[in-house]
Amino acid sequence: MRLMVPKLVLIAAGLLSLSGAAQAADGVCIGDWSEAAPIVQREGLVTVEAITGLNHEQLKGDIVKTMLCKEQGRYLYRFVVRQANGQLKTVAVDARQPFER
Repeated sequence: MRLMVPKLVLIAAGLLSLSGAAQAADGVCIGDWSEAAPIVQREGLVTVEAITGLNHEQLKGDIVKTMLCKEQGRYLYRFVVRQANGQLKTVAVDARQPFER
């Protein structure tokens, strides 16, 4: 039984490293900022702090959750925002050119 625990730890560590490799794939969202922050830096994306500092109309309310997503070859931030009336809404913002028209 003692030998099984280290093997399980190694298996779990391997699975975690595989999930990290898959994060650059399209259709994947990352909510863990210890993983997302290096991607933001490496890709030269606008930071979440800069976007939320813009106080844009789309983000009116309290941000409940932020994720970095990659869809169709581009990076997006997905914000879950609690509006003044208490309802939640999801807002997608381009991570390279936020709020461009």
